[in-house]
Amino acid sequence: MDVRKLEAFCRVYELQSFSKAGDVMFLSQPTISSHVANLEEELGVKLFDRLGRKVIPTQAGDVLYGNAIKVFANLDRAKASIEMLRDRVVGDLGIGCSTIPSLSILPGMLAGFSKKYPEVSFTIHTHDSSEVLKRVLSGAWPVGIVGQKPEDAEIVAHHLVDDEIMVVAARNASWLPESGALSLAQVASLPWIMRERGSATRLVLERALEGSGRSIQDLTIRCRVEGTSESLAHAANGVGICFTSRLVAEDMIARGVLTALDIPELSGTRQFYLVYHSGRHMFPALKAFVDFNTK
Repeated sequence: MDVRKLEAFCRVYELQSFSKAGDVMFLSQPTISSHVANLEEELGVKLFDRLGRKVIPTQAGDVLYGNAIKVFANLDRAKASIEMLRDRVVGDLGIGCSTIPSLSILPGMLAGFSKKYPEVSFTIHTHDSSEVLKRVLSGAWPVGIVGQKPEDAEIVAHHLVDDEIMVVAARNASWLPESGALSLAQVASLPWIMRERGSATRLVLERALEGSGRSIQDLTIRCRVEGTSESLAHAANGVGICFTSRLVAEDMIARGVLTALDIPELSGTRQFYLVYHSGRHMFPALKAFVDFNTK
């Protein structure tokens, strides 16, 4: 339904005159009449009775007007909200986040940002890194935090923080070898807790194994999980060992719940990035969030 035609109908309804409605809208009377006639044809009902020089709304006209003024009120609110978004750091900001930064990086970022910009609220979408990058690229999410640098040239990536990767297990696990450096051959036969495909953590593990001439298939996988919290919980209860981030595991290590295994071939660092689409228009809230966390 054409908004301009709907506006013409409302002016006729309110002024009870086609000519007066034309004057208010700076349109000719035939144009106003055409707009109303088109609406009547589209809806299949008569909206006004023309009784001599009088214009009287029909029952259908009353119903349409009652709903039309709600439509225009909503449009006015939308315009006001957009004006506010354009000029002020306000509104809801959607953030896609892979599981490790969702637990260990993002909460601190939001706390600091919220102190400076208290009128911004957040909707957090937690998925693996590949899904976050996919949604940011499609425009579904304005910004994301992931554990792998995007390959697509349309995505801008700002380095946030480095993280140490490690293998952890329950300190009192009965099947755990004695302390000391372990080889891949030794840990391959231990029970593993494995993250889902698409996880940046799993991708780092796959690359580390490939560098040593091995693959995921060489590991004894006891349990498959979809998130970091689940993998750590299973590891803490002795289900198996898991490849994870120091950022999320260090508290459990400090409390003696988990222990880090010394496996030189699987040690190293990784990076986390704040990402957004280069072609996306930045309203103040998004621009402020990017600037606050990358400068």
